[in-house]
Amino acid sequence: MIIEVNTKLLHMPEQINTNQLFFLSTVLDKNQKSNQDVRKIVSLISDDEIQYLIDQNLISSTTEGDAIIYRPTEKLTDFLKPSKTYFEQFSEIYPKYVLRPDGTKAYLKTNINRCHHLFNLYTGLSEAMAQHLIECLDFEVSKKVRTGKLGYMKTMYKWLVEHAWEESEQEMSDTKTNSTAYGTELI
Repeated sequence: MIIEVNTKLLHMPEQINTNQLFFLSTVLDKNQKSNQDVRKIVSLISDDEIQYLIDQNLISSTTEGDAIIYRPTEKLTDFLKPSKTYFEQFSEIYPKYVLRPDGTKAYLKTNINRCHHLFNLYTGLSEAMAQHLIECLDFEVSKKVRTGKLGYMKTMYKWLVEHAWEESEQEMSDTKTNSTAYGTELI
């Protein structure tokens, strides 16, 4: 079982420990009902730790037959909900228009509904993937501004269709591994 942990939970006003972090992550996971490993995780967490989450109004519990069902409360979902959707954040970073090298003005945010659909299709429900696309776009735009090549920026639709973030991924990983600049190494 793979648990995707939302680290934003660590910034809540209520202090939670690691067990509670994993427990909240399983409660927030929509596929937890059918997974046997969830029971193992819940068995490792003390009743006091779960009761603390209930007392803080982060989760609610109901009994259905022999099973106890835990659900996130509105307080928890509101805390995790970004002020803007990930596509809105993506769209804010994307340049509205650029001046092409031949002097023409090119509008880059065309087919916005199709772009929204593609963005959601590629990211699915994964917040990590949405944030990754946003980071890759931010990296590419910053690089093009820095090098004076913003005029060569693709339209948003083409950027998504052609998976242009994959090139940025490679470049980002290369810059992390080659962070030592020439002449900065000590011998």
